[in-house]
Amino acid sequence: MIWHMTALTHGSPLAPRLFDDAAGGDATALRRLYRLAPDGEDVQPWVLDALPVLLHADPPRAEVVRLVGDLAGADRTWQMNGVTARAKHLLAADGRLTALLSDDDPGVREAAAYAVRAVYRLLPDLPQLLWDRFAAEPDARVRLTLLRSCVISGVHGTGYEATKAGLAAVADTDPDLRVRITALTEFMALHHSSPQPPAFDAGKARDTLLAAYRDGLNREPAPVDEVTAPLRAGARMATRQWTPGYHPVVTAVRAGYRDDAGAQLSLLHDMLDIDAWDAWQDALYEARSVVQRLRGPYTPLVDRAAALLGGPDPVVRTAAMRLLLGIGEVGRPAADAVHAVLPDPKRWVVRGEIAPAIEILAILRDERVLPILERLLDEAPDARDLHQHIAGYGIRARRLGFTLRRRLRATSSPGPLPAGSPPAGLPAGSSSAGSSQAGLLEALVAVAPQEAADHLAGVPIDVAGLELLARAGRTAAARIPEIHTALDSTDAVLALAAARAIWLVSGDSNAAVTVYDRYFEDPAHAVAAIDGLAALGIRAAGHATRLTKRLTGRSGNEVRAAAACALWRVVGNPSGARMLGRVWEESPRIRPRIARLWVEIGNAGYAVRHAESELAIPVRHNASNLGLSPSEINVDEQLLADCRQVIAQNRTEPRPPRRFF
Repeated sequence: MIWHMTALTHGSPLAPRLFDDAAGGDATALRRLYRLAPDGEDVQPWVLDALPVLLHADPPRAEVVRLVGDLAGADRTWQMNGVTARAKHLLAADGRLTALLSDDDPGVREAAAYAVRAVYRLLPDLPQLLWDRFAAEPDARVRLTLLRSCVISGVHGTGYEATKAGLAAVADTDPDLRVRITALTEFMALHHSSPQPPAFDAGKARDTLLAAYRDGLNREPAPVDEVTAPLRAGARMATRQWTPGYHPVVTAVRAGYRDDAGAQLSLLHDMLDIDAWDAWQDALYEARSVVQRLRGPYTPLVDRAAALLGGPDPVVRTAAMRLLLGIGEVGRPAADAVHAVLPDPKRWVVRGEIAPAIEILAILRDERVLPILERLLDEAPDARDLHQHIAGYGIRARRLGFTLRRRLRATSSPGPLPAGSPPAGLPAGSSSAGSSQAGLLEALVAVAPQEAADHLAGVPIDVAGLELLARAGRTAAARIPEIHTALDSTDAVLALAAARAIWLVSGDSNAAVTVYDRYFEDPAHAVAAIDGLAALGIRAAGHATRLTKRLTGRSGNEVRAAAACALWRVVGNPSGARMLGRVWEESPRIRPRIARLWVEIGNAGYAVRHAESELAIPVRHNASNLGLSPSEINVDEQLLADCRQVIAQNRTEPRPPRRFF
């Protein structure tokens, strides 16, 4: 090896012989040149002597033409400096390479279609030449290489849109499956940021996509020969960068179905029925965005994801877990399957985050995971969202109260500060210990408020602290004087939070009403004030007339919906709910609140048409193009359940007699 490198570098008379042997197809000579070629660096000067000899081999051989492309940097299309640039200019000036695109040997044509990537920047007419050759090429393997070279050479300047148009036509018409699916993936690599719909036929693309998954065309490329690895590995990466996988094609086909959840689910189920891990993985990842944006019958999809949780492929298991983690209550049918694959205790927390299986069950408030959450309080107390998950269970997790109090005593006990702790005098939230203590207290108040009295003395009288005291209720009675002080605050948000707290902690409705009256007409805070009155119930009956006035006039939709709810909960007057049809139509965000009110009233025949219309809408009521978060999905699912209940109530319950006075 060292001798050959020295001979090539110093111009030994043996070098031409080596080039001639390689041009003649000698396997040993080809092997030596591949081994001596640089890996990702500027080519050596000897390449300038080798290229003419190799290029003009007679007869031309595919492996020799391929070597020409590798030596000239066909896998490094961006490199245009040093000796590499000289090699590419030399190759471009010689018309032999483009002539080989029409050679009688399909292997030579394919090698030439690859090698021209080295000179595409130097031949302005090359893109059109390649497309013309593609149209006339009978061999599918050669067309495939030509297609990729068409993309590499054509996606610059004015050729971008023309390349996309060509790829769309190939995707619809080429007889070879591999060529069609490659055209689709190349098209989506160029189209990913365009707002326009894809130009190819969605139905044909769907058939091509499913056939490609069945035939395993999306598999990892085979390892390259270790002899040619220095250059061929680069060529392999250059190919892969233009073939990003099939999931963008799945997204494009789904986009062709627009808001038809049934058609999108049909595609995903067909993918899940194929015995191929890549089809399963892509279907599960795409399913998450479908559920987050559209309403549909997702139970079969969730059941399939649950079955794949126990499969042998870790990538598929991860995709199934990610789907269930992103769809909230829709994933509840899979709770048993998730529980069956809970990780061992050593992997309950990874890099500060709770394992997905545990998080899914905690989001679903599955009590089977409570013992794990209790252990994590001791073993990983700073795990992300641990305290929030515990608090979400409410009193169902009251058995964790003892552990929470023990942890609170441990975090608040005096002692030397650990290295790196903030100096004394900083607020509690400025340290991890303070943050942990706040989370523990929030969880304790949620699960066992009667046990939190000893820990509420240090809660600050700010908005968050008042909310915590309000949830603690009578347990926080010792803080009543400080809450009274906050009632007179000039900060509206703080005063309203204090009004809610004083009512729930001391039962002083008069003090709360005083604050609510102050902000009843304030456009920015009227909804909070009216909701506060609704929480007081019959104690706010004297405000019925004022609430009725807020239903008319120039009140905003949120204020009108809040006033209607307050009228019903304060004096049992359902008349305000009859006036919310227009609010329902104009403000989709308020629909869950209005639907809940109609369910509470029960006999709301006027609401049936709105409920039926809502059930017929395929898009979730508050969805953007990016869909919804799991908590927002839960809100939308509850809205649908309430709409069904409104319809059911008015089918089974007799309507009141009409009044004509």
